[in-house]
Amino acid sequence: MKRYIFILVTSLFVLNASLQAQQVIASAGGYNTSAVNLTLSWTLGETIIPSYGPTAGLILTHGFQSVLRTVIVEENIETPVKVTVFPNPASEYLNISFAEPLDAEVNLVLFDSEGKLFKNQVIEAATSEIQLNFQELPSGIYFLKLTKGKLSNVYKVVKL
Repeated sequence: MKRYIFILVTSLFVLNASLQAQQVIASAGGYNTSAVNLTLSWTLGETIIPSYGPTAGLILTHGFQSVLRTVIVEENIETPVKVTVFPNPASEYLNISFAEPLDAEVNLVLFDSEGKLFKNQVIEAATSEIQLNFQELPSGIYFLKLTKGKLSNVYKVVKL
């Protein structure tokens, strides 16, 4: 029985050691890229491993070095909207000012800390400033969410 436990523990130790990522602490090495699409990186005392990267050129790595590969999943080309919300805290009116006139519609949502919706409106393109009437709202903390396409900002507003 002791023999089986010893074999089991030894095999788990060897399996765990083989699953560890290979690392090297090198005292010397370097990296170079030529104009003809050839990349060379090395560490002293390791074997040469040829590979082909995402570009058309040959990549020679010397040692345990990984090739950096970049994959773009989604490119967000929308520009953010610069917004000023004032006064905060507000008592009668809340002003929302945009640094530049909007180039697209912006959805405005105002809700309280419990999630109760108080206002949902669309701000038209070419608008540079709007004013919300806060007189009928009870005192408390509100959240103003402005959404333009996939971009969204939330502002904490206090009503006195």
